[in-house]
Amino acid sequence: MDSPWARAYLGHYARYFGKPFDVEIYHSATGTPLRLATYDLRYRKFRVYASIGMAEEVKDGPGEVILLSDDFSKDVPVIFINSLFFILDKEIPLGSRFAVAGVDSLNPDFAEHYEKVAIYYSLADGFDKGFGNVECAGETGDIYQGIFIAGAELDFLRRQGPDAFEAAFRKQDAELCSVRRAPCV
Repeated sequence: MDSPWARAYLGHYARYFGKPFDVEIYHSATGTPLRLATYDLRYRKFRVYASIGMAEEVKDGPGEVILLSDDFSKDVPVIFINSLFFILDKEIPLGSRFAVAGVDSLNPDFAEHYEKVAIYYSLADGFDKGFGNVECAGETGDIYQGIFIAGAELDFLRRQGPDAFEAAFRKQDAELCSVRRAPCV
């Protein structure tokens, strides 16, 4: 679990988010381990959940995933980590801009309360310069970001594609990472 990529990403996260207040290890049904580091120093209104261990598992080049949330309950990391295990199990390329549905199946109360049914994944955007890439042993790894989306947004994404979805999403006058934000469509 303490691979060169894991050390590189943990150091990178520390430079941008400070020291994690928690790091938990989760195991998939097939035994694949992933760590999830939780940061609460950088953004007053959000916690940052950051994967450690995806870089060794993904097939399309090293990458890890972060998710920001203004819901600080234990529901968020559990939903997030299950989504990451789904990505690994289905061998979904992180760079393909996609959504993993099933929030409503995994945690119906959370999905109903926030009206969010999926997590949309794309390259991390809107962070400080240099945040999106991590160097390790002459290779470059990427950082991706997950964002909770509503059913209407998931439907729009499926019908119109990621370019149209991201254009509509970025036009919103809201905290884009907020699980409480209204749908953009």
